[in-house]
Amino acid sequence: MDIDNKFCGEKQVVVFAIYILAIKGIYKPISLLLQRYHKLEIREKILGNLAEYGVSWNEDEQRLFTQDFRELQYKLAQETNPERSNYETQVQDFIAQSKDINILKIKPYLVLVNSKSIEHTRLWFYATSFWSIPVTVGYGRRIRFFVFDRQNHKLIGITGLCDPIIGLDIRDNKSIGWEKEQKLERLYNCMTAYILGSIPPYNYILGSKLVALTLLFPEVRKTFYHKYYQAASEKGKKPYLAYIDTLGAFGKSAIYNRLKNWEFVGYTKGQSHIHITANGSWELIKQVVPDEIFNTYKYGDGPNWKMRILKYGLRELDFSANMLSIGWKRGYYRCPLAANWEEFLLGETNQIVFKKYTKTELVNYWKERWILPRIEKLEAKLAQQVNLV
Repeated sequence: MDIDNKFCGEKQVVVFAIYILAIKGIYKPISLLLQRYHKLEIREKILGNLAEYGVSWNEDEQRLFTQDFRELQYKLAQETNPERSNYETQVQDFIAQSKDINILKIKPYLVLVNSKSIEHTRLWFYATSFWSIPVTVGYGRRIRFFVFDRQNHKLIGITGLCDPIIGLDIRDNKSIGWEKEQKLERLYNCMTAYILGSIPPYNYILGSKLVALTLLFPEVRKTFYHKYYQAASEKGKKPYLAYIDTLGAFGKSAIYNRLKNWEFVGYTKGQSHIHITANGSWELIKQVVPDEIFNTYKYGDGPNWKMRILKYGLRELDFSANMLSIGWKRGYYRCPLAANWEEFLLGETNQIVFKKYTKTELVNYWKERWILPRIEKLEAKLAQQVNLV
């Protein structure tokens, strides 16, 4: 691949200038030229890293191009997600075989992930290894759950909540309608499902829809309340989880489509940093960001801080912010937990009225709406997996 001829040519000019200045004994400008040469080398490496994933940068149009988003995501996932074989034998007691499952007797329950537990860590990494897109660790506040099946105590799937992105246009304007001060006051009461889904064999029988419904279990908002009550009080915030959102992996998501209490709002603008940070370029970009800029991270800043650092570093390397616009537009979904979520998030009331869903109601809905009309096909799918185990 012909990588950025204009800047490759500049490298040759810089090397020649350093050579001439050194011969003439003029050393002061050399340090600046060396810095420029170093940046040009970093620039070349970043473009080379992107090329390995099938992404190219058009200098004239100042934009990225890729032929296949799914293939790009798959390659990035191979780079970032855990290797399943590292955990497979250690977690088998928690993994169902098809023979362990009676579809109509599935009864989910939540287990809060303990980050200090080696057993939980292994099981979480094993589960995330099934994702075909890069899995992040989440940012700031985090609440993670395993979803188990009470009929066999095997793992159905996982879900993880983290701090929401501070600036997300589709949420702020189209979904909630925040003014700046309103958002500063109530963003605390929102979380993002940064990972959500089921693992085999439950993923063959619409298990991911069931996992999405478990976020409506009362214990999810109660876990938020108990975990963050003190921190919220110290900040003058209300310790209520009123709103959960998430993004589809590729455009719209079949998981949330027509699912109770989950609503499609629209599409994001296609900005992301994973295509840069997952391929080694993050370490390169950090080299051109001064310590006083890089060390501005505060707990809770999360992706917003990383995007600021990336934009600064990209400018230093003569890339525009369009380097972050991969064109990967994702479906945005909301899942309000409060009946009066709009009034609460807009600051029109300090009282919150939670929706009164029960576990039994939600599981029965899943079975009646999604399972019973398809039971024969789903049982056939599940039976087919026996031959694969």
